[in-house]
Amino acid sequence: MSLIRILKPGLFLYEVIKLLILTFMLYSAGQLDSMRVLYPASVLMPLLTLFYWLDSDRYRPYLNLIIAVKCIGIFVTAGWCIASKDVTIVDSYFLSGDLLSLAAVLFIFRDFQKSTQTGTEEN
Repeated sequence: MSLIRILKPGLFLYEVIKLLILTFMLYSAGQLDSMRVLYPASVLMPLLTLFYWLDSDRYRPYLNLIIAVKCIGIFVTAGWCIASKDVTIVDSYFLSGDLLSLAAVLFIFRDFQKSTQTGTEEN
């Protein structure tokens, strides 16, 4: 399906943009200590989506991990927005972006399940 071919690089680009925004926010706020804690975990998601985009057959087992990370990110961001009572545009961007990327990952997952049932695989 050609839509799946568009969604895979789209997920990677979203994760890279999200990482750049997070890096800029922490650097401009002078919270370099927080950067050391958050950055290693935040780098894994763009790498995971990049590897899945480049070789989806090899990294198919990690699709469930991508779904789990997206769900955790949505719950954490939504909880932060509720607890802080001061929702910024960046919080809204992260929450809406994670919701849309979760929908894309679930769409890819559904396509993968259909292709394995019919025996047709597509990258």
